[in-house]
Amino acid sequence: MIEISRGTAYGFGLSQVAITLGFLLYFPAIHIKSYAVIASVVNNTLSTTPNETTINLGVPIMVMSIIAAIFSTSTYQLNEQGIGAQDYQSDVMDQIGFWDLLFWVYCMLGHFICIAILINPGVIFGCISSTCFMVYFLYRSCAPKPQNINLTQENLNLLGYGMGILQVVYQIQVNSSNKLLTLGLIVMLDYFLGIGHTWDKQATVVNTYL
Repeated sequence: MIEISRGTAYGFGLSQVAITLGFLLYFPAIHIKSYAVIASVVNNTLSTTPNETTINLGVPIMVMSIIAAIFSTSTYQLNEQGIGAQDYQSDVMDQIGFWDLLFWVYCMLGHFICIAILINPGVIFGCISSTCFMVYFLYRSCAPKPQNINLTQENLNLLGYGMGILQVVYQIQVNSSNKLLTLGLIVMLDYFLGIGHTWDKQATVVNTYL
């Protein structure tokens, strides 16, 4: 049964590239709009010009899909080599840095796209800053830990992640209740990821990422 489920996950990891491409080709493209006001001085008079920029998310979504397929392939190969069943420890993770990097690049890009949709993507600093805070401190929370956990570092990880959430909330418009719900779902998914990495007493390399 485990082998069947792994094979199914591997097959879906590859087939989702074709599914994503099909959606992008046959359905309206996903866009977000950024609004800004350009101020200029003409003849000692301040004038403002509204500016609207439309950003197509098709390319970054397709890139995410390809990264997911590569990660799925790498995971399957780790299982075939027996590495996936090893304990989730620092020395093991040092051997498979590329596989781990793929996951966190995917996570970073996914958070950035979601945050760009939730807030004004024209505020590029806000998008990058909040994404980095959330993903970096989530990464630190999920990193392999020694027997004696440093509670100070763990509390700093929670505070840093919370800082990223507060940045997003601050930039969401007051009347956007659906966006707050979406942010809550993102946080819930991150929570389960952290639980899988931190509190699984028999954590293995692959199981912590599934």
